[in-house]
Amino acid sequence: MTTPHTSHRAAGPPPTPPGRRPDESMTLLISMMERPLDPGYAAAAAEREAAGLPPSTGTRTVTVAVSALVAGLLLTLGALALRTPSTSAIQAKANLVSQIESRRAQVERQEAQLRATQAEVDRLQAQALGQDETSLQTRLAALTLASGAEKVSGPGLVVELDNAPGSDDTSADGNPRTDAGKDEGKVLSKDLQVVVNGLWEAGAEAIAVNGQRLTSRSAIRFAGEAILVNYRPLARPYRISVIGDPEALQVEFAANDGGAYARALQDNYGIRVSIDAGKSLSLPAATSLTVRAAMVPKPKSSAPTTGGATTRPSTTTTPSTTPSTSERSP
Repeated sequence: MTTPHTSHRAAGPPPTPPGRRPDESMTLLISMMERPLDPGYAAAAAEREAAGLPPSTGTRTVTVAVSALVAGLLLTLGALALRTPSTSAIQAKANLVSQIESRRAQVERQEAQLRATQAEVDRLQAQALGQDETSLQTRLAALTLASGAEKVSGPGLVVELDNAPGSDDTSADGNPRTDAGKDEGKVLSKDLQVVVNGLWEAGAEAIAVNGQRLTSRSAIRFAGEAILVNYRPLARPYRISVIGDPEALQVEFAANDGGAYARALQDNYGIRVSIDAGKSLSLPAATSLTVRAAMVPKPKSSAPTTGGATTRPSTTTTPSTTPSTSERSP
């Protein structure tokens, strides 16, 4: 049995006087909880019931139901109008796509015609040179091959670069430019420039990117969201075809800066890079070549000189330089 605890102090007065509510100080809150309807509305409702009329509940009226239905329909139509593009925008996009495809087909036809004409010119040129200067014809053929004016075929490498998985997804508003973080997984013009220069350094004899033959005056550039080679837009994946010794190219490319850069793209940014050997690759001739300097060779002269010997004038040709690409312009 425990003895109740007692205090040496006298018990104080009770916290609430007898006959008073404990929540008497919260009159406003009690009134709002117990009588939520305004007294005026309550009196009006009582008069309606006293007159024998049904109580008025606004939520059961036909007007409120119709208004709610109309409001919901308007909200639905507005949401659909915002999500669905306008007819004028769809038509403008379709016209633009049609024009692009038409111009692209026209360019392809002109390129095919240009290659056919160039082949005919080469045949006539070889026929004319073959009648007199065999050594000059051989030299011209070598320079034509080095400058990219003639199609080539042989073994080599195929280096393919493609965007990282997920980098082509658009943001919630459908605009790919609003998510700048995904640009890190995309192939840029600088990436192609560094890889191509590394392949030239590794001993490539000829290179083409997605069928565009590279020459000493070729440029790899970035225009908006597209990569241009020889001022032609390319579609991913970017396929770099290289003519040369496959084994030597692989070894030298892996050891130079271009190979290290390609590995960094794959390891750090998730860009897909593949290198495969090819036994028989075919690269088209360049179609954007222009003659910058030329000289007509003089025929052999049999007239004696002051020393009693004949001299033969030499011919000059424009030297072929190793193809290079421009600096990065992201």
